Amino acid sequence: MRRLMVLLLCSIVICFNQSQAGTLPRPTGEYHVGVTYLGCTDNNRMELFDNNQESNREITVKAWYPSDTSADPEQYFLDTELEIATKYFQFPEIYASLKTNAGRDVPISTKKERYPVLIFSHGFGEHYSQNSILMEELASHGYVVFSVSHHYECKFSSFPDGRLVYIDMNSKRFQEIMLEQRNPKAMELLRRTHDAKSDEERMKALMETSHTLPTILTESPKYWAEDIVFFIDRLEDATGVNKLFQGKLDMDRIGVFGMSLGGLATSEICATDKRVKAGVSLDGGLYGDLMERELEMPFMYMNSKRFLGYGKIFTDRSKTDCYSLGVRDSDHYNFTDYSIYPVPAVGFLLGEIDGKRTIEMMNVMVLAFFEKYLNDRSKIDLIELAEKYPEIEITTNLGK
Repeated sequence: MRRLMVLLLCSIVICFNQSQAGTLPRPTGEYHVGVTYLGCTDNNRMELFDNNQESNREITVKAWYPSDTSADPEQYFLDTELEIATKYFQFPEIYASLKTNAGRDVPISTKKERYPVLIFSHGFGEHYSQNSILMEELASHGYVVFSVSHHYECKFSSFPDGRLVYIDMNSKRFQEIMLEQRNPKAMELLRRTHDAKSDEERMKALMETSHTLPTILTESPKYWAEDIVFFIDRLEDATGVNKLFQGKLDMDRIGVFGMSLGGLATSEICATDKRVKAGVSLDGGLYGDLMERELEMPFMYMNSKRFLGYGKIFTDRSKTDCYSLGVRDSDHYNFTDYSIYPVPAVGFLLGEIDGKRTIEMMNVMVLAFFEKYLNDRSKIDLIELAEKYPEIEITTNLGK
């Protein structure tokens, strides 16, 4: 057991030492990595960001998966995405040449009959590639990872035919969300959340924040969770929404994870959809209706400095194994690729911690969590593994 954890730690460190500036850190698993793009329409839901309410909800998905085939690596962004990223969102020059470790549309591995499924949800105003380093790491260890793009609340995403969807600032709903966030009370509550000294103060700050930002913290997580539920339905119906995955997805081993608002959507699903067996929230916190519910499957929170001290609040709202990991000196966007490839617009939300260190901890802990709860590697001790990182404040409900 101890040898397994040492290998997990050492492999990630080696991967970062070998990485080059123009290529994402090399994943540590035994598989090569493939990548592809999907798109689908939910004919049972209307698009809330359509001011005329005349269109159905669409989602696009970027997928990473294990492969036996090595291929020329994809660029981090597709050409159409790169143009809008650099022109409108100030992504620096490195993104123009940044390569991944994934080959486009290569065959899925035949080493195993089926592979566990992970579904990821990005942060508000972000994009489905924002955690590519983590996605490649998980895929290299035998997971099929689908990153769902929540349209009009993401920077941009691409349909398989090349059509681009991007954030819609003219939508009435988007402007309502922006109006909420411009409320001076919202910034004050963010400070109070960080500075709270007792669980009573922390709970009060979370509740007031939920009431101040109801659209983005209560309605949007539910809307995003519906996207993911719909996508799981599609995976079950068609034995895969893409022939590449036909017959290769183990629908009895589904995990979900997300960052920021995507972490809230993840919590929402884990409170409502029993097909999901485990979940991870990356700096998503706990807001809205989720404060009144209990999670019924294993769950892990991995949070920045803003939620240090919140561990018991998080773990007490679970009926089964739950872990809260607070990473000292980290900030919100350290839990994305921006941690080592910064973008000016979010630089103020990167902590003092070394960016590569946060990515290392996230890769190790998220992989170990899903190995334990989806791959039945019950001997993995997540507490012992987390304690190898002095930056991590860990709280768990195990043994209570």
